[in-house]
Amino acid sequence: MPPLYPKVKPNPLQKANLCSRLFFWWLNPLFKIGHKWRLEEDDMYSVLPEDRSQRLGEELQGYWDQEVLKSQEDAREPSLMKAIVKCYGKSYLVWGMLTCLEEAEEWLLVAKILWAESYH
Repeated sequence: MPPLYPKVKPNPLQKANLCSRLFFWWLNPLFKIGHKWRLEEDDMYSVLPEDRSQRLGEELQGYWDQEVLKSQEDAREPSLMKAIVKCYGKSYLVWGMLTCLEEAEEWLLVAKILWAESYH
């Protein structure tokens, strides 16, 4: 009978330096394995402590409890969407804005190339 919780590899992101994090070098060993053969569950790294479902669930539970109390004070139905936005909205907003800037940069480059070709 296989073990219930097989031994997983420690996540290299925990010990990665700034350059490794910035350029995703910490993923190179996984990319090499994936290049050689199809990745299996045993090839995956363990989940970071800050990304574990228990911690994230407890954090969301706290915001949900606050939303329930506030909705009782305001005599309305509690909103799960409000709790989720309060819990995770800031981080998604920041990353979303950075992604929009990155995409806008690509479109501006294409527009600049088209403009330069049409006038020269």
